[in-house]
Amino acid sequence: MKKQLLIIAASLSLIPVGNLFAQQNQTFIKNTETVIAKNISHNNHNESLMESGDKKYSSKDYRGAITDYSKILLNNPNDYYALFQRALSKSYLNDHEGAIQDYTRAIQINPEKASAFYNRGLSKDKLKDFYGAISDYNKAIEIDDQHQKAFINRGYAKSDIGDHKGAIKDLTSAIEINPEDAYAYSARGYVKEKAGDYYAAISDYSKAIKIDPEDDYSFIGRAYSKGQIGDNNGAINDFSNAIEINSDDGFAFFGRAIYNNLEGNYNQACQDWIKASDLGYKNANKKANECSNAGNVKESINSLLSSQNY
Repeated sequence: MKKQLLIIAASLSLIPVGNLFAQQNQTFIKNTETVIAKNISHNNHNESLMESGDKKYSSKDYRGAITDYSKILLNNPNDYYALFQRALSKSYLNDHEGAIQDYTRAIQINPEKASAFYNRGLSKDKLKDFYGAISDYNKAIEIDDQHQKAFINRGYAKSDIGDHKGAIKDLTSAIEINPEDAYAYSARGYVKEKAGDYYAAISDYSKAIKIDPEDDYSFIGRAYSKGQIGDNNGAINDFSNAIEINSDDGFAFFGRAIYNNLEGNYNQACQDWIKASDLGYKNANKKANECSNAGNVKESINSLLSSQNY
């Protein structure tokens, strides 16, 4: 079962506001509203770089964005916004150690921003520093007790260290904050599944699917849990629903193959194993090869028999 955790980079509410103008023969004048919005003023050169960096970040040119934010930081190493945006860009490039360094500097400048602690927690989580991640999620929640994503990801981190009870409590808090969030129900279902409470997991996955009928991950999770309680046909149906939503998910084909095989649907199972392998799901390769070889043997025998004259 795949962990359904995606990096969620919460954007700061601090965005460039307006332009700063320098009057002829006068010194640079700080724009008070921009200071409030960004916590820091920039000269015209930095404003241009910031705009360039933000555009590159929005277009997913993270390396280019890092270059622009770094130039700003050369002139102003305490620019919170540039540090935060550079950290986000690094995290998208899987440079989580670099991201953590930037988040830490940003936190030193302004320790009252939940988003910096939350995103640093995400990067620590990716490095499997689950206790460090939990500590940062704790701080984010301390600053903002309605930070739903911090509750969700702290729940995942607690589950990763075996604290399933604590994880379920956090995910329940996330659901209380937003009862219409399918992802929160799916996450709680996943943790309950890990804890071996498959009936409760099925219930949560079903709630997620009711809110979002296109949630293929919840169909996959429910399929797995149904399989664990012996409902093979129910598992097959849910894997099929997931495949209808996302036909590129090799794991869904692999899972459906297992339960088709258990139900005696060997031809369908082989088709699914081969499809899963073709989609790059490596765990299916062995079964796919066995099916292909068996098919070749069968074809050879049939060809040999048809060529004989009796």
